[in-house]
Amino acid sequence: MKNISLRNIIPVFGIVFFYACSSKSIPSTINSSSEINSETEILKFHKKLNMDSLLNSYNKSISINDELIIPLDSVMDSDSSRVVVIGKFINEKDVFAFDIYGDSDNCFIDFYKFNGKWQKIKSDKYDFWMLYDFRLENFNADEDTEILFLGPPNVNGNRQNTIYKFDERENKFIKSFGLFSTELSYNTESNLMYYQYYGNMNDSEIQAIYKWNKNKLIPVREIRKELKIKKLSEDLVFDVKEIIYYSENPTQDKDTLVLKFKKKYGRKGTVELWENFFANK
Repeated sequence: MKNISLRNIIPVFGIVFFYACSSKSIPSTINSSSEINSETEILKFHKKLNMDSLLNSYNKSISINDELIIPLDSVMDSDSSRVVVIGKFINEKDVFAFDIYGDSDNCFIDFYKFNGKWQKIKSDKYDFWMLYDFRLENFNADEDTEILFLGPPNVNGNRQNTIYKFDERENKFIKSFGLFSTELSYNTESNLMYYQYYGNMNDSEIQAIYKWNKNKLIPVREIRKELKIKKLSEDLVFDVKEIIYYSENPTQDKDTLVLKFKKKYGRKGTVELWENFFANK
């Protein structure tokens, strides 16, 4: 199955989709009665929505249509919104659906599978209070597609990345990965995931390599660069240095990283290790 993102789907369905589990708005000094009534009706709608009836209404469509169906994609400025997606987005034979809903305090995701009738096979608390996009991509060497849910980027370009994989043996979706990152990429030759995080000067910069193990992505190696600032005098004289922390996973089958060394960045080998981290497999 080729990679699909929400950007590819929009022209097919003629919709503009910007979904947020919660779109936190800045309080206004003036709230019109129409806005208040609209939000009240939206909240009532979500509470009354019968997912069984909604999914069943598309049973005929999914048997003759290979495209994704998006019957509900809330676009609103309120404390509650929702999206439902139906289709063969994992493989070419099985029909699935997912439903993301909630508010600024709690956001949930439900997964369904159709086998003559709809069955809820997974309920999970979603990692982040806002969903901006989702993509369907193959992140490993098997034939199935995984679902990547993306949060909105912040001012530093970082966003929440959450990957779900379907486990056919267990007949359920498994959260394989969930981290805030700047960039996430997959190497098809090595079957490894490359993770990068670059924050502001007060945050660590992180590069890490992940591999698949029992439908989970676990860290194999990680390198972290931290900025250390020490005030030396009242005349605003500071000692500034960067420290490298290098860790490895000794188990290769558990989410465990053990620090191997820490060194001042710039010492022999540290710059090369940082700049060529993903090349040194």
